[in-house]
Amino acid sequence: MSDWKNEDDIKAELRVLTNELKHLREELRDMVTPHKQRAPRAFLHRQSWPSKPAERDSPPVAADERRKTPRKRR
Repeated sequence: MSDWKNEDDIKAELRVLTNELKHLREELRDMVTPHKQRAPRAFLHRQSWPSKPAERDSPPVAADERRKTPRKRR
């Protein structure tokens, strides 16, 4: 019967083992997951100007004016 431990000692040991387990899981996760590489900021830009000269000269057209045939009512 000398095997029995105090409840507080068991809880303290459990806290220590839990912290070690968390640390080991973090190490394992770092070893398994690939490192994310960030793209250089210089290549993330987009052109803000129109690509065709005709788009610059023509005024914007409403969606209704583009339709050639009127919609049929149901």
